[in-house]
Amino acid sequence: MGGAKIFRLTTLIVAALVLHGCVLAPGMTAQNTVTAEVETGRVVRIVSITTDLLNQMDVDHKAQARQVASEFSKPWGAYRVGPGDVLQVTVWDHPELTIPAGSFRDPQSSGQQVGDDGTLYYPYVGVIQAVGMTVPELRTVLTARLSAYIQNPQLDVRVVAYRSQKVYVVGEVARAGVLPLDDLPMMVADAINLAGGLTEAAYKSGVNISRDGKVYEIDLRALYDFADASQNLMLQHGDIVNVLDRSQQRVFVLGEVTRPSSVEIVNGQLTLSATLGDVGGVNQRTSDPSKIFVIRGSDGDNPKIFHLDAKQAYGLLLAERFEMQAQDVVFVDTAGVSRWNRVISQLLPSISVIGILDNVAQ
Repeated sequence: MGGAKIFRLTTLIVAALVLHGCVLAPGMTAQNTVTAEVETGRVVRIVSITTDLLNQMDVDHKAQARQVASEFSKPWGAYRVGPGDVLQVTVWDHPELTIPAGSFRDPQSSGQQVGDDGTLYYPYVGVIQAVGMTVPELRTVLTARLSAYIQNPQLDVRVVAYRSQKVYVVGEVARAGVLPLDDLPMMVADAINLAGGLTEAAYKSGVNISRDGKVYEIDLRALYDFADASQNLMLQHGDIVNVLDRSQQRVFVLGEVTRPSSVEIVNGQLTLSATLGDVGGVNQRTSDPSKIFVIRGSDGDNPKIFHLDAKQAYGLLLAERFEMQAQDVVFVDTAGVSRWNRVISQLLPSISVIGILDNVAQ
């Protein structure tokens, strides 16, 4: 990232913090969200970490879990034929209507493939629209059509190659690739097992499923370690299962702390209190514990900044309840009036850390 872009981002953060300092003048409290546009043109929301906020976050988390369960609760239905599927139709006592498999032919090569237009050709029957039919429905149609030529025809229809429906497994698995869906439901755990299982670098608590333009996160650790079946969602055609890299699940800590560094999110859980503890806590001589900020850029062009006043009697309790997210940046402000120079000197050398916020400044 170029120096100009770093400086723009630095200005964004610093201006937001200075603005927040102005809003929180002595004797004032911050119960509401502060929204402001800094000179970079980006909108910054500053939200005070309060009991009400944490309670609302808990409610939102549970609502999100219910939404995920609702999205994936569609009951499993019979497999429906699609383009590319290979069908084998056997008419008993009429071998001329059945292509013999022979010792050198596999079932796939002895069947009829559904065309890209969803049609299937069969002798005497002609071309029929097979796509969207279940196997019993297709058997009924073929039986009715053949009845004009054969008395009481006895048919067997099977799908010998499932090619029309598939899911994709990517990320930290042994064999990333495409998995066909067949007549049995495929769960997330099934897909990961078929892909060879998780790698050592896999982040079990962060598995994303992309469906219809939305991304849902599940916790495989809860499934594997605690038998939480609610995390073992049923997949459907087009789903993308992405197992994240645990090395990317980090929180970055800057400012007036003992050891500015990054902290890994282990097993999907990390609180603000634990984050500060892992870096040795705030600097007792130079920090202002009333100005601890968490910068969260998941909203793209509209980053959100959370503010914690750890000088409050219940500040540490709030920090213990505040859950961190991957790529969060924790900034502990300095005491006194030298904020601008101190912040810039902290942020400018941290190119690799600031790089994670590049999307905010673009």
